[in-house]
Amino acid sequence: MSFVERNTDKQAIFQGLIADFIRKLDLHAFARDLDIPLNVPKIISLLGPRRAGKTYLLFHLIQQLRTQLPADRIVYINFEDDRLFPLAADELDALIRGYYALYPENKDQPVYFFFDEIQDAEGWERFVRRISDQEQCRIYLTGSSSKLLSRELASSLRVRTISYEVLPLSFREFLRFRQTEWDLHSSKGQAVLAHELGEYLKQGGFPELVFLPADLHRRIIQEYIDLMLYRDLTERFSIRHPQPLKYLLKFLLVDMGRNVSIHKGYQDLKSQGYEIGKNTVYEYLAYLEEAFAIFRVPRFSHTLRQQAAQPSKVYGINAAFKYAMSSVPDAGQVFENTVFLELRRRGIEPYYVQGKQEADFYAESGLLINACLDISAPDTRKRELSGLAEAMQLLNLSESQLITLNHRETLAMQGRTIRIRPLWDFLLGPP
Repeated sequence: MSFVERNTDKQAIFQGLIADFIRKLDLHAFARDLDIPLNVPKIISLLGPRRAGKTYLLFHLIQQLRTQLPADRIVYINFEDDRLFPLAADELDALIRGYYALYPENKDQPVYFFFDEIQDAEGWERFVRRISDQEQCRIYLTGSSSKLLSRELASSLRVRTISYEVLPLSFREFLRFRQTEWDLHSSKGQAVLAHELGEYLKQGGFPELVFLPADLHRRIIQEYIDLMLYRDLTERFSIRHPQPLKYLLKFLLVDMGRNVSIHKGYQDLKSQGYEIGKNTVYEYLAYLEEAFAIFRVPRFSHTLRQQAAQPSKVYGINAAFKYAMSSVPDAGQVFENTVFLELRRRGIEPYYVQGKQEADFYAESGLLINACLDISAPDTRKRELSGLAEAMQLLNLSESQLITLNHRETLAMQGRTIRIRPLWDFLLGPP
């Protein structure tokens, strides 16, 4: 097929997709708590793991725009649509030509383009840059981890983009999706929250799981993991044997919230019979982090050199991953991971503090937090409070927090304050 024939064919496909979406009335989109601007002269990019809700966040933005603009000035394309495969770089322009052939009267009007999973289109960076410069348009992109990673996006689009990280549902969003009415102050409301929090800790915040029976959750999470590992990372990094990568992910989730020992991970892989070098293990760790499967939390230090020399702690993208990959998941680790993810949603990339004892999370804004599921045992309570007291003295802070499952108390220690608060209060209340 000649270049002209291919482009004519792709133009017709794009026109069909555009026209079908413009006629689509109900997008079934729930509101999320991310505040995404609708009218700034920047390319807006939504980055995050698969199945975290990026597509439906686009749909919610489109619903808002449809109250302000004619539907034919809002274009949505899902680049994972099989009717577009294969899509060569020189065929992307067929999208723009096809749109303006359908709606020539909009050539001088602002048009909103929503490109979902655009990393599947070869040469997307040049195409997006060009139409951003040459056309009257606003552009919104989503991408998972195949090619559209945050580092690449920044280098490809330079200063043209504002990026937002889309994580699975927060507890507040989880309650909204389940249509649960809640009240922080009444005993009945707190009982409802305690029940819902138990469900949230167990299944995590992937939106799809909210609407599916619990007996399907483990199978679906396994599919998410396989999609991320075998499609995103294996294809992207040309990994010929992906099983060691999956084993490494399981190893990291089993030790979630603890210091990462690459040497121990390497030894574990070797003991399982995998022929793999230590440098490859480091590479796989970086791949998993870039794919939003894991996050690393560095140890706080006043110098970057000292910080780089210290081990990091690892957290997972969702509690459900740990439940799917562990025969006996540690509820305390899931609890701590939930606190970490909430900090991340609030734009905080914390450190941990290590002295004689450890404090889990520290932000240079002055926020200091320990997370412990149950402090009813005297030794556990002493350890958690002592870790915070030591860190407050080291960092010259007057206040810190201890997040527990359901305990509330305020303590004075050596002229400093420790607030003990329930997890639901932390997740739903102010920082």
